[in-house]
Amino acid sequence: MLIEQVKNTVKARQLLKNGDKVLTCVSGGPDSMALLYLMRELQKDYKIKLAVAHLDHMLRGRQSAGDAAFVKKTAIGLSIPVITEKKDVKRIAGSRRMSAEEAAREVRYDFYRRAAKKTGANKIATGHNADDQAETVLMRFLKGSGSRGLSGIPYKRRFGDVWVIRPLLDATRRDIEKYLKKRKLPSRVDASNFKAIYLRNRLRHSLIPLLEKKFNPRIRENLKSIAKNLGDESDYLDTAAQKICKRLARKSKGTVEIGMQPLLRCHVALQRLVVRQVINSLKGDLKRIEYRHWGEIEALLSRKDSSIVDLPGGIKVRKDRGRLIFSKGRIRQNPLHGLKKIAKLNIPGETALPGLAVTVRAEIVASAPVFRKGKKKKRTEYIDADCIRFPLKIRTRHKGDRIKPLGMTSFKKLHDVFVDEKIPRETRDRVPLILSGNRILWAAGVKLSEDCRVNKNTGRIVKLTVLRSAEK
Repeated sequence: MLIEQVKNTVKARQLLKNGDKVLTCVSGGPDSMALLYLMRELQKDYKIKLAVAHLDHMLRGRQSAGDAAFVKKTAIGLSIPVITEKKDVKRIAGSRRMSAEEAAREVRYDFYRRAAKKTGANKIATGHNADDQAETVLMRFLKGSGSRGLSGIPYKRRFGDVWVIRPLLDATRRDIEKYLKKRKLPSRVDASNFKAIYLRNRLRHSLIPLLEKKFNPRIRENLKSIAKNLGDESDYLDTAAQKICKRLARKSKGTVEIGMQPLLRCHVALQRLVVRQVINSLKGDLKRIEYRHWGEIEALLSRKDSSIVDLPGGIKVRKDRGRLIFSKGRIRQNPLHGLKKIAKLNIPGETALPGLAVTVRAEIVASAPVFRKGKKKKRTEYIDADCIRFPLKIRTRHKGDRIKPLGMTSFKKLHDVFVDEKIPRETRDRVPLILSGNRILWAAGVKLSEDCRVNKNTGRIVKLTVLRSAEK
């Protein structure tokens, strides 16, 4: 029986819990009408409260209006609160330059979100079934989707503050039709479901029947198995990626930064998922994010230049001295946001600069090691403590800043030093400057001053190290 199958799905996938308030999305078609009556049967088991939502897409004139009236009458007859709304999807699709299918889905879920908030629902139930799942997997395969796309429609997913659940995802269309017929439950038929202009309809009525007849009579079951297996594997990998993302990512308004080396130490599959999660956190979704975009980011990781990858939705990805930076909108130019203009350096100790996502560590050491050319880390320097005035301070660049670069006898504009060292323009305001009084001793990671060079007569030495937050 269908009800037993749905109960098993709900229990196995933990779709409901006692006391849930469920907004049931009802179009008036067979799937959604079956969903409505099945949810009523589950009310006693889970003590759930129901509400009904229906959106008139205004695509079929009087028929669309008839669907809305039918759903409203049914809900009222069952004593279930109902919310209806209508949107001119065709006009919206034209204004947003998207297909009617894409626009309908976008408008529909926006309506569901608002309706859930209005009714106090914490779950949104939709009528997607097993045949929808098979069609989705095949459709995404034809479009070249990866494993996440081929995992198909999830049984549940987070949607803002609520969960979208699919209790019928293990039920076939035939099972649903039998259920309605046996109980003599009415439903409406959407004639557009038979039009060949939509890809899903061509798959449903042409390609899948052909594959069943000529190649594999169990093609639907196999496609559903692919979705289930890849879905379970993707859930596991997503969980692992979330842990990595939580550990590596540093977030500020409109920006997420990740240490490149810690990211590159992960398996490439996890790298991709971490990047997807970061993009999703900034963009709000992964629409129009394709495999080729990962390829561009992967190329950026391997290049030495400071180019920028532009992604859909206004997302930009760039490198900055060991970090991969994802941003949306204009990048804030105040790197010490949340700090005073000048910070005092703790010696010995650590001085955190959250606005720069770095910490400066200062240590008193007995001697400075001898480095072979090109072997010294740029983020570590040794300074002669005997020739400087304490306390040392930290700030970022000001207009007109000058430094006496190591090996020179005269001062040079800091701007020119950045140009010579090929420091990207967009990252120059994020370079910590270590000062003694008004003298710049070290543009961290860029250039040390001749004024604090360690020599054979140096008695006291301070070792300075800049640590990115992701590396701590």
